[in-house]
Amino acid sequence: MKLMLIPLILIFLMDSNSFNSYHHAVTQEELSKYNEFTGECGLLVDEYDPELMWNNIKYLKNYESDTKGLERGKKIGEVLFKMNGNVCLGYKRKHGDATWAEIGTPIYQVKEYTEKFRIFVGDDLYEALENPYAKKIGDIFDISGKIKKITIEYPIENSPSVEFPEEATKKFIDEFLNLEYVPFKDIYKTSMFRSEKYFLRFQLHDDSSFIVSFWPDENVFIQGHGNDVTKKIIMSHAEKLTTKYPRFYN
Repeated sequence: MKLMLIPLILIFLMDSNSFNSYHHAVTQEELSKYNEFTGECGLLVDEYDPELMWNNIKYLKNYESDTKGLERGKKIGEVLFKMNGNVCLGYKRKHGDATWAEIGTPIYQVKEYTEKFRIFVGDDLYEALENPYAKKIGDIFDISGKIKKITIEYPIENSPSVEFPEEATKKFIDEFLNLEYVPFKDIYKTSMFRSEKYFLRFQLHDDSSFIVSFWPDENVFIQGHGNDVTKKIIMSHAEKLTTKYPRFYN
């Protein structure tokens, strides 16, 4: 299993023919017109995670999910600018900016999901990471009525997992989607993140999935603060995980 690792500091601060069809060489003249931080500078940034800014929502590529059950919806646009290797420190992202995807890469809706949650960038599935319009976590994740199961596991390769029973899954989802959405950059200012981290894997009915990180001591997810109910459900299953597979915990 290859788990998607998101460096905390970065959260806040192919076929060759397909690649060639997307690629467009950006000249220095074009860059200098685009933003003051895309001209000559001592250091061009080239270490971003695979992200896209679209309609002020920041999306992150989902490496984990099986996408065979997902269908493309209508085309909603194209990548307008590639950041990696083209921007200086201090560059502020704009609508249509991608970190890895080439200029001209088509962007599509994902059928059965709001584009505020999921989009296809070329053949890759991207999901919302930050949404300035969201009030609740449910405004980020369009998953109500779509959950097949939730499992808890360690953020390591080939981790074992423990599945939430049906009643706990329903209760957790009801609470989780109604939690207040808090941008991770704001959570990061007040949390030390010294506790053990767990991954919650949400598997949906179309067999796609995504992972949400949880820090128990701080009682926070990447998208906001947990409450007593969500923490109790998570930790009761974390205890089963550590008891059943102690070598992964120690």
